[in-house]
Amino acid sequence: MPGSGEYAGRSHAQYRLAQRHSRRVRILKLLLPLSAALIMIAFVAVSWIDTLGPEGVAVESVSLRDGKLVMQNPVMSGQGSDARPYSMRAARAIQDLTTPDVIALEEIVADLPVSNGDKATLNALSGLYNRVAQTLVFDKAFTVTSEAGMEASLQSADIDLEEGNLETSDPVSIRSPEASVVAQSMKMQDKGRVIIFQDKVRMTINPSALKPKDGATN
Repeated sequence: MPGSGEYAGRSHAQYRLAQRHSRRVRILKLLLPLSAALIMIAFVAVSWIDTLGPEGVAVESVSLRDGKLVMQNPVMSGQGSDARPYSMRAARAIQDLTTPDVIALEEIVADLPVSNGDKATLNALSGLYNRVAQTLVFDKAFTVTSEAGMEASLQSADIDLEEGNLETSDPVSIRSPEASVVAQSMKMQDKGRVIIFQDKVRMTINPSALKPKDGATN
């Protein structure tokens, strides 16, 4: 039978492993609200695009060019189910009349509430929404930042709005005052509840984030 010293050593190692695991979980929980905001913004984008027209959206001008309906400076604002306000605007929304289910957006800015009273802002150069496929594609770099100091930077993203999934095969960076994660690709499932970082994943943790708060335990 193993000696008491050997048993104590294994127990101490297991304790340290459990402690590191709990710290990782705590840090990832800090990053999750911002990640979930990406999916939230996508769903608000759909509700906004679906109402483009005479009612519900302010549009500076509408014109028909080369078989495309062009809306200048469309803006939508409203309240979510929790009565917190949101807004979304774009420089242009373009709908090709030969493919009316596809709408292209340019220079998108969305301000949305996230968890714990925080707000997040999305800035995207362009996006493509397909009503039939229920997909939203960001084909160029975009960022999501929160008032609490969290920031997500992505080069592109394919979002399945029906399933609540997001996938990108390009580099992604998610940062907060407590930690940061950098990866070459990422998948999000179940509206941001499951996040999978892939390829050359690096996580950096601010040492102060590992210190238990008053009354907190690992």
